[in-house]
Amino acid sequence: NEMEGWVEKLIVKSRTQDVLFFESKGFTNEAHIKNYFLDADMFFMTKYFSFDRQKSLAWDEEELIVKTILKEEVNAYETDISNVRVASKDDCKDLADLYQKVFPIYPTSLSDPNHLSKTMEAGTIYVFIRDEGMIISAASAEVNAVYKNAELTDCASRQEAQGKGHMKKLLSKLDKLLVHNGIHCLYTIARAESVGMNKVFHQLGYQYGGRLKKNLIIYSGLEDMNVWYKNV
Repeated sequence: NEMEGWVEKLIVKSRTQDVLFFESKGFTNEAHIKNYFLDADMFFMTKYFSFDRQKSLAWDEEELIVKTILKEEVNAYETDISNVRVASKDDCKDLADLYQKVFPIYPTSLSDPNHLSKTMEAGTIYVFIRDEGMIISAASAEVNAVYKNAELTDCASRQEAQGKGHMKKLLSKLDKLLVHNGIHCLYTIARAESVGMNKVFHQLGYQYGGRLKKNLIIYSGLEDMNVWYKNV
């Protein structure tokens, strides 16, 4: 009750044995990731303090997108990743320029080179593709060394580079790097309205883990996000 008025949504990452406890306190299980806690599953338990926050006008359309994608066969063929590079601090300025162009609204300070440099120091891996010297597409992996999991995120392509298979190459490169480094659980939280991004993760063998309603401010505003995960 103390949170009413200044908090709209509360999210707890719960272990299996605590799900019933949170449900008894009014929380709802919105999504899950298998083996997030090493060999234990994680559940996104959510509670709303605002009626508007729990009302999604795009939900039915997003549900249709997921159902359509899940009916498609997974292409297991290897994709050529020879033109994908792993970023260093020297690439932060160009990466920031890409993110500033692609995301007018984003929950983190990706358009700040200093922020990108600090995340690299903390263990985040960035990969990118250049064309004629310009970074045209990029993605990252935020690594949790304790639980051996990683969130694949910050996926962005310039408008002229979209629909050309760049993101599948970038994510495939991250997959290989992370597995080589002993990461066993890969996951992402993708914009539910983005057909292309959700399709890419399905094609790479990720499992659908549910949808988080009006979960964060990104791209156009407060959006629903789909959870995808892969255990390796």
